[in-house]
Amino acid sequence: MKNKILSLFTLFLVTSAFVSCSNGDDVDAIVQINKPTMTIDFPTAVTVTEGDQIPFTVNLSAPVGKAFSLFIVLDNQGSTANDLDSDVENSTTNVSYQKVITIPPFVTTFSGVINIYEDDLAEPNETLKLIVGDTRTSAVNFQPVISTVTILNKVSDELSLTFNIDKTFTGANGYTNTICNLKNAAGTGGYDVDYILYDDAFADTGNTTAQTGTCNEVMTINATDLVDGLYHVTAYLYDNAGLNVKATTFGVAQFNVPVKVDYIRPGGIDMGSFTQESANWFTSATINGAENQVVDVLLSTVGGKRKFTIQDTMGNDIATGKMTKKGKFVSKRTK
Repeated sequence: MKNKILSLFTLFLVTSAFVSCSNGDDVDAIVQINKPTMTIDFPTAVTVTEGDQIPFTVNLSAPVGKAFSLFIVLDNQGSTANDLDSDVENSTTNVSYQKVITIPPFVTTFSGVINIYEDDLAEPNETLKLIVGDTRTSAVNFQPVISTVTILNKVSDELSLTFNIDKTFTGANGYTNTICNLKNAAGTGGYDVDYILYDDAFADTGNTTAQTGTCNEVMTINATDLVDGLYHVTAYLYDNAGLNVKATTFGVAQFNVPVKVDYIRPGGIDMGSFTQESANWFTSATINGAENQVVDVLLSTVGGKRKFTIQDTMGNDIATGKMTKKGKFVSKRTK
């Protein structure tokens, strides 16, 4: 009797083992059904400014024993912004612009950000449509979030003016040089033009950003430092490095030294260039202490926002705005 019971018990164990092995698919299916649930806390609509970040959080009903990826994809069909406007970019070989977030193992919450990039362009508001999560994430159950991000153009408070004067000149016996390569007699410096920012009454505002001793200078004008009004930029020839003597010595024909101004206000005025009016140019014979006007800047408040208008010295608009004409002024600068 004992042997019969033992035989039946053994048969039961074998049968159970066989059934367990043959039903492996069912076991996997049960595991799939009981995957943790992930919820994605990401706004479905949000307005940001260039340079901002969009925070997000994912929460899991239970931890996952291994790291897995969450994909944030840019919908090209619904976006006017592209992968240059945020860090949702083309990071794989497929056609989707995406950001891949790695969720570490054994956590139930994870936070991250989408970075919105700031550029120099003066542009209208843009739309960035994002799909947060897709079917490539299989470790958890979740619902993707579709988000519409409105990106507002960011306008800098600063106008940047770059003043360029370098040029190559030649003379007798193959003599060749450039303005920026010239050295003064003491060998302590070269051709040095300082740029001064005056108010409309030609009082020095104290802006020394373009008085560094380099051949080509950059002036930064911050709207928060100034009241509304017209401002004049002049070029003051602090040291001509003996150019007037060298040019004569080496048989160089007299030449003009115009100032080319590159201007930009990030988000407000796109990069452009303006060449100082010919009546105000220095020449190779100009001596130290000469000062001529280069360009004017009108600062105004429109709709509660500060506005730069770049003008020539006769009141003609170069970039934006409008203003009446005015007379020319030449002063003398000492250091």
